[in-house]
Amino acid sequence: MSNSRAPRILADVDTGIDDALALIYLAALHSAGEIELIGVTCSAGNTDAAQATHNSRWILNLCGVQDVPVASAFPAPYGVHLTTTPETHGPSGLGYNDAPPVVHYESVNDPLALWSQPRARGARLVVTGPLTIFERAISERPECVRAFESVTVMGGAVGYPGNTTPYSEWNFWVDPHATSTVFSDEFAIERRRQQFPSLTLCPLNITETITVSDHDISLWHEAGMSPELHCAVNLALKFYFEFHQSVGVGYLAQIHDLFAVMVAVGSVDRDTERIALCAADQDTWHTDPDRRGHIYEDRRGLPVDVVTHADRDSVMAEFVRAISLTSEDNDGRAS
Repeated sequence: MSNSRAPRILADVDTGIDDALALIYLAALHSAGEIELIGVTCSAGNTDAAQATHNSRWILNLCGVQDVPVASAFPAPYGVHLTTTPETHGPSGLGYNDAPPVVHYESVNDPLALWSQPRARGARLVVTGPLTIFERAISERPECVRAFESVTVMGGAVGYPGNTTPYSEWNFWVDPHATSTVFSDEFAIERRRQQFPSLTLCPLNITETITVSDHDISLWHEAGMSPELHCAVNLALKFYFEFHQSVGVGYLAQIHDLFAVMVAVGSVDRDTERIALCAADQDTWHTDPDRRGHIYEDRRGLPVDVVTHADRDSVMAEFVRAISLTSEDNDGRAS
């Protein structure tokens, strides 16, 4: 059911496994009328952009949300070779699931078309992949960025070791040029001049605390997740659990992107601190490759609302609540 006062959300993803859970959550709220998911754009990161788009469309279809447009964006970051993570997210980006069949999605000549649609004015943008599309929008369609109510980004490691280099988190490492542009003193000045919306950052040191286990998957089943979707989630998370176990984290998974979309929606409590952040520029990370995608505090940088605390149990409870909404909706249709 449509709700004209519901927040409008535009999601920019690179759908591997944790993006998939983020989309499941957004789809549940969309179906219940708590938000309007106005579109999903897909960049290259966990997998290539085309595969991320197939994955996104497949997951939304499993959620019964065929009305949300999904579009493939730029096939690779600018100026660097695309690196993907089959060892982390599986051959097709969704763990042990077979590569989803070819499904319909919008393949547009203008990857920013969904960002330019009238429904995007006043929407909340959430980016859970590399900053490729966001950086391009700043350069080519600044009016799109100005029109957003808010921007929430999952990425970076603020005063904390990275998960890709000692300094860098994966999303920001994948497209270092985009990271350097967004977190630059030049963009900080331009943001003030053009009145771009505030940016909230969900950094690695916070999102790593949002974990799921086999017990949570059982709770999702009890909450009413459909058998087909539950099977797909099981196959995805089994791979993710095994990866995390192989790197010493344990038989569980860190679900970075689910928390970020909840922050964008405003459905979970969190603490934030306004911090000015810069990113290592190209000269720096060419000289010191470990600094590629590195962000750090610098008074000349971009003022960002950095999330400093999150409650894992609250996040999991909110996800269960969202799943239960789909169960109630199915019961309503059945009657």
